[in-house]
Parts: sequence; C-alpha cells; structure tokens
Amino acid sequence: MIYNVAQLLREVPGTTRQYPIDGALTSIDENNPSLIAVGGEVVLVRTDSGVLAMGTARMALVRACRRCLELASQSVKVEFEEEFVPSIDVETGRSLDTSEAAEELVINDQHLLDLTEVLRQYAVMEAVRGTLCADDCLGLCPVCGQNLNQGDCGCDRSHVDPRMAPLLALLDKEETE
Repeated sequence: MIYNVAQLLREVPGTTRQYPIDGALTSIDENNPSLIAVGGEVVLVRTDSGVLAMGTARMALVRACRRCLELASQSVKVEFEEEFVPSIDVETGRSLDTSEAAEELVINDQHLLDLTEVLRQYAVMEAVRGTLCADDCLGLCPVCGQNLNQGDCGCDRSHVDPRMAPLLALLDKEETE
C-alpha cells in the first residue's frame, strides 16, 4: 500500500490520481493474530502543501462478541481522508520541515506515500467497536459464565441484585397501576 507520488508532487494543486488498495495489515490486536487482507480504492489529490489521500478500504476483522466473547469475523468498510506532506522538495531535493506532521503522514525522501500505518490505525479504531457473533446471541450466564448459545446451564437467574431492588419495585408499581 505504497504509492510513488513524485510525478503527482510536480503537478499543480487539484491534480488527482486513482489507485487500487491491495495489501495486508499485520496483527492489530490479540484477536487478529494473522495478516488482514485489505482492498479498496484511494484517490490522491495534489494540494498546496502535499497530497490528500481519500478512499475506502474493506477488511475482515476478527473480534470478540460483546455478549458471549466468542471470536467472530466481520467485514468492515472504513473511509479515510488524510493529508500527507513531503519530506523532500521534489524539484530542488531540499529537505522540508515536517516537524508539525505526524510521522505516518510524511512522504519519505524517495517520494513514497505509505498508507499502511494509516489503515492500521483505522482498523484498530474499528476493532474496538463492539460486535455480535449473531443477532440472536444469548450471551453468558451471569451466575456461572456458561455460553448460553451452547445450551442452558440450569442456573437460577431470577435473583435480583439488591442494589437494583428499588428500581424493580418502581417497575412493579407501574405495572399494577
């Protein structure tokens, strides 16, 4: 997911190039121990100060179900828009000040724009969102921790936490009125 933007940096602001995204991300968390295939499209636009990368990437993330904690694979689509700044002036070869830019948003001295870290960060943001293994996931038993999708455990789950008893009393009162 590396693009040579030397020619684009020589163009006038507003010039665009479109490229496919085809690559892989290394592990983004403990639930994604292998490579994650990434596909999509990116449009690179020459700006006054660098190159704006806008695009859509699709990837399959493995995440823990928020109810039963089983691993579930889910295809996600992320849209991104980031501006990259050059570290070298393409015409003169002079070094440019990139101290204001984040390291992952700097075009290197060979005029290569690398989307890998940016897409990895977007994947991490997607990975922290909750997911369900199935819409009808039953979750875990609050008493013994049994995965209720694999069968009932037989625990008595009618017990109400004493701290919630006043709220339950309000609900009971509403039902009788």
